[in-house]
Amino acid sequence: MFHQRTPLPYDATNGLEPFLTRPAVEFLYNKRLAQLIDNVNRMTGGTDHEGKSIYDVIYATAQDPTQAALLNNASQAWNISFFLESVTPTYIEPRDSMKRDIADHFGTFERFKSTFEQSALGLFGNGWTWLVVSSSGELAVMNTFNAVSPFTALPHGHKASRKGVSYASLSEKIDERPFVYATPILGLSMWQEAFLPDYAIDRESYVQNFWKCVNWSAVEERLAPMRSSLNSAW
Repeated sequence: MFHQRTPLPYDATNGLEPFLTRPAVEFLYNKRLAQLIDNVNRMTGGTDHEGKSIYDVIYATAQDPTQAALLNNASQAWNISFFLESVTPTYIEPRDSMKRDIADHFGTFERFKSTFEQSALGLFGNGWTWLVVSSSGELAVMNTFNAVSPFTALPHGHKASRKGVSYASLSEKIDERPFVYATPILGLSMWQEAFLPDYAIDRESYVQNFWKCVNWSAVEERLAPMRSSLNSAW
């Protein structure tokens, strides 16, 4: 399989204002993502990983230290694609059902946003902040560092919601190594390459403006297949 960038699901002529300017979006999509995809194609060519999807490459290399370079490039490519598909230049308010699902796990929708913001701003160095759904239907906010994706993250003890959901509680043993088993439904890049061009070191404004461009329709589409388990989780 020759990997290519997935087309953006929106017209980015004017960027993602007021969150990201056109040059910032073009850098992430046309340069950084393109570079990562090229690296994955180069490193998988003629190997057992040739022909696998990006997801399968990530999953297959997550436990092999000798494949760290391939894992990092594939995982970061997946993360950036997911991030750019989580936002839109045409903001639409989340539906009441979406807010209720989130409020059921965080107390209120605003408390979720506060938890998400605190987690993002608490990241030291490059990383990602995610809203994820566990295999048992629990919603949680989690951070990953560097290029790590939610579905290959090592468990962590941080309590992510008022009901005590922790990274460790989301983990399952996969081939004798514990990994968080979580499905992301929203992601925010806290890499410097994402916020420095427009915000310099003002990460607070970057995170706050993120909410003005979240694609809640995409988030709900990702959540929909898991809604039945969400409703029975508590």
